[in-house]
Amino acid sequence: MKINIFLGILVITLAILTCKNIQKTKDSEAAAPAVPAQEQGQYGFKASHVIEGERADTIQGTLQIKRAPKMVQVPVDVLPPPTASKRAYLSTGWWHLNMAYQPSDTTVHQNYQSKWLQFREDQTFDILIKGKVVDTGRWNFDSAHNEILLSCKDPYINNSWSVQEKGFVMIWKGNTSINVTGIQVRVVGSRREPEW
Repeated sequence: MKINIFLGILVITLAILTCKNIQKTKDSEAAAPAVPAQEQGQYGFKASHVIEGERADTIQGTLQIKRAPKMVQVPVDVLPPPTASKRAYLSTGWWHLNMAYQPSDTTVHQNYQSKWLQFREDQTFDILIKGKVVDTGRWNFDSAHNEILLSCKDPYINNSWSVQEKGFVMIWKGNTSINVTGIQVRVVGSRREPEW
């Protein structure tokens, strides 16, 4: 009988403590500032695209989201100028953005394939489509992180890109501290002027 009374008191005490903890949790959630859903994304990631549903009629079974990446401020002036060899490498010829891939938009390559870049040693560059300059921007290279920083008005190019290079072929990856798009772009250099 003493055990039953002791167990009853223990259950009541635990119930009271649990209720107080639930009230504290609700109060702290109400006091915390709400982060806009656009910044966090559906799953808490600050990515430009989040897969929001599924479609059984597509090969990969995911809903395609066709949206330009969010414009970001690219700090091209914060870094020291790139090395002379990097300036010479990029300013030699034209660079074609000939393929791109993103898991949540498998048609993202259509926003890159018509574009060519022409870098200059003064850290400016032009975006060309069919031989005509459509945008001009500024660039820099972070040798410590092996990232190219591009600042322009084109949301598909304006960003920092992790660079993997082999000869005059580069793969730009959208997985840096600034760029969270997940887009990968193959960039191929050509010393001859393209046939527009």
